[in-house]
Amino acid sequence: MAERKGLNNTHLKYRNRGIALQLIATSPLSRAEITKKMGLTKMAITNIVSEMIEEGYIVETEIEEKTSVGRNPVLLDIASTAPVAAGVYISRNKVGVLLSDIKLRPLYMDKKELESEDADSLGEKIFTLLDNAFAFFRKHHPGNRILAIGVSSIGPLDPETGAILNPTDFFGISNYPIADLLKNRYHLPVAVCNDMDASAIAEKHYGVGKAYDSFLYLGITNGIGSGIVVDRRLYHSGGISGGEIGHMSIHFDGPLCSCGNKGCLETYATMPVILQKMKEAAGGRTVSPFDFAALSAEPACDAILTDMANKLSVALINAVNLLDSHCIIIGHEGAFIPLPYLKQMEDTINRRVLGAGYRSVPVIHSHFNNRAPLVGSAALIFDGLFSGHYFEE
Repeated sequence: MAERKGLNNTHLKYRNRGIALQLIATSPLSRAEITKKMGLTKMAITNIVSEMIEEGYIVETEIEEKTSVGRNPVLLDIASTAPVAAGVYISRNKVGVLLSDIKLRPLYMDKKELESEDADSLGEKIFTLLDNAFAFFRKHHPGNRILAIGVSSIGPLDPETGAILNPTDFFGISNYPIADLLKNRYHLPVAVCNDMDASAIAEKHYGVGKAYDSFLYLGITNGIGSGIVVDRRLYHSGGISGGEIGHMSIHFDGPLCSCGNKGCLETYATMPVILQKMKEAAGGRTVSPFDFAALSAEPACDAILTDMANKLSVALINAVNLLDSHCIIIGHEGAFIPLPYLKQMEDTINRRVLGAGYRSVPVIHSHFNNRAPLVGSAALIFDGLFSGHYFEE
């Protein structure tokens, strides 16, 4: 029993360190403020802070002098010597990498387009990007260390092995053991997460999700998925799939979806579907999400975006009724949908959701715009750090 108690005490110690580090990473605070927020004794906070200063995680900072009489509080902030995270984002058309500090500030970013790949060429591109990132890190941050590698990827994923299973339209690549490949090459811990969940984690700690206990992150790209946060915790179904809002049927007799169901949201409102419609409305010229704001002034394109917003609203009403989400965050390429259409969605949802008139659910852009899944790959590691992982005796 004594051994068990010791393990529990060690875990509690690391957990408290993680919570304190999370508070400091998202907003510089004084010791007194951390003590109040965590509900621990002053001595406990002093010990936590002293250890993290000694280990190079945090520093005491100077602040501007007050005009009023009294001693200026000393704030705690993330140190330049604090360890960083490496992140990898794997989508259907590109691979991105970044190095980020604990405040989720990118130190290095790069990407490669995916064209006609197989498992070997995909690995070569990922390794080249990470090798370059690590070389940059060793040159410019020789005193620091990399905690772990986070992978934000299209799914479905195997939650046990960290393998990418059988994504649709992914060059026929399946059962891709990304976690094992990275562990064997770089000898670092690796965490793998669905790109929608990783984006939600980034929003929860560092983005607009900080203001909400429960929210739904909706990522619109080649497919439509979601990351669900309930009571400040990421919802995990425990299975291979989860948050597949794109395969929610919004019309029982609609067009056949690739999943075998009819009238799925993805048959109406993915980026490829919308871009094809916009291209036709724009006289055949190539259109990208960057063009949405300008093209929305044209009646035919405005009608397409309006219809998209209506279709998304139907699915989101169902989701809010089911999950009691307090906010909806639109990200991935959905971040390029002009604000008036988000306002249209917000008005529709709040007019028709259960309890209409007694609550208001805002619909807002991701804080990270279309970069949410990439920064989410690093946020995945810091989420683990804030939970007490990656600390060493």
